Amino acid sequence: MKFIYYPVFLLLLAFSAHSFANSAENSSSDVLEQMFGWWNGIINTDKELKVEDFSRYFSEDAAIVLNGNEGVKGVANLPEYFEVIRDNTEYVEIVLPFKQKFQSGDKIFTYHTIRSTRKGIKQVSHNMGYALIKDGKIAYISLARFSKD
Repeated sequence: MKFIYYPVFLLLLAFSAHSFANSAENSSSDVLEQMFGWWNGIINTDKELKVEDFSRYFSEDAAIVLNGNEGVKGVANLPEYFEVIRDNTEYVEIVLPFKQKFQSGDKIFTYHTIRSTRKGIKQVSHNMGYALIKDGKIAYISLARFSKD
């Protein structure tokens, strides 16, 4: 009967080590969710998208790659890139907290969903990928996106 407790003990030990590692990396991994939280608050408004705001979260040479295609490079180009998203959707939201997120060094893995309405059609897309963090800012995001619709 005591052998059944051994696997449970190992699972608890692994979970504790993972939680400790995550707490040590939280400060840099939070930048990704903080940015998406800020983005959620501004994307469905008429507020001006400013380079200065993006610069709080992104490095100067940041790039966003979606399904293998570079969508934008450079923080100076992010407002225009996201303005196109704003113009082509009635509603868009990155669901927070992420379904999955973990960090290894300067890489953050994420699995999250996006709810959107485009031309009156509601969609949910699934996004998996990673972000590279440089000096506390997002330097690169690469996501594979798919939708069941």
